[in-house]
Amino acid sequence: MPLESISGFYLLVRAASDESSIAACPLTHQVRMICKLKGIEPTTTPFNIQKKSREFLEINSTGKVPVLVHQVHPDEAFVLDDPLLIAKYLEDLFPDPPLRSQSKDAIIAGSDIFQKFCALIKNKDPIKDPVLQTSLLKKIEELDLLLQSGHGIFLEGDTVRLSDCSLLCKLLVVRVAAKEFKGFEIPARLKRVWDYIHAGEKQSAFIETRPSDELIKEHWSRNFAMPLKERFIRK
Repeated sequence: MPLESISGFYLLVRAASDESSIAACPLTHQVRMICKLKGIEPTTTPFNIQKKSREFLEINSTGKVPVLVHQVHPDEAFVLDDPLLIAKYLEDLFPDPPLRSQSKDAIIAGSDIFQKFCALIKNKDPIKDPVLQTSLLKKIEELDLLLQSGHGIFLEGDTVRLSDCSLLCKLLVVRVAAKEFKGFEIPARLKRVWDYIHAGEKQSAFIETRPSDELIKEHWSRNFAMPLKERFIRK
């Protein structure tokens, strides 16, 4: 896997089923969004993680994705395979614009919601779905209250921060995949959450890195879920 780019940055990501498109992984979306905000255009290579090549494992022996490689010299490269470490590295390297999050509640908001979403989407017993949906809804209601208590349209003001890069990408997956596979929708009454979502969707960094709804449905169906219509007609 040759690493040749003027920028010196390379992003290795999970591929969709066609093995050429970028899969709808929220962590990949998050990292790509951060790169956009920092003005970085890494050479991005999607690959089938079930067929990790020797070249890839030589670059990143953990096999995790997304992976950011920064080739600082011909014989020296930094390899990062954790979104939090990638965000910190880019923030230290490119402090302008500042994206670092200061609020603990803002930082964990995305993780809390995504954890509940994963529990719901991975569940194979429909009887348990109502309880899991309630658990997810509770976290989104907590987010609505957090946003109401803030001083701006985003989690930490009127500009996008790292916490928003995490949360907006995860909320997109929740909105598309949870509705498609579990019939779950974010209630219209959570107006502050919807204002936040709509504001995020207007950000060019989000728009330019956003996976399509079709890719989101494919990714989560392929990995965890079964479409509602299929679940109901199976004997």
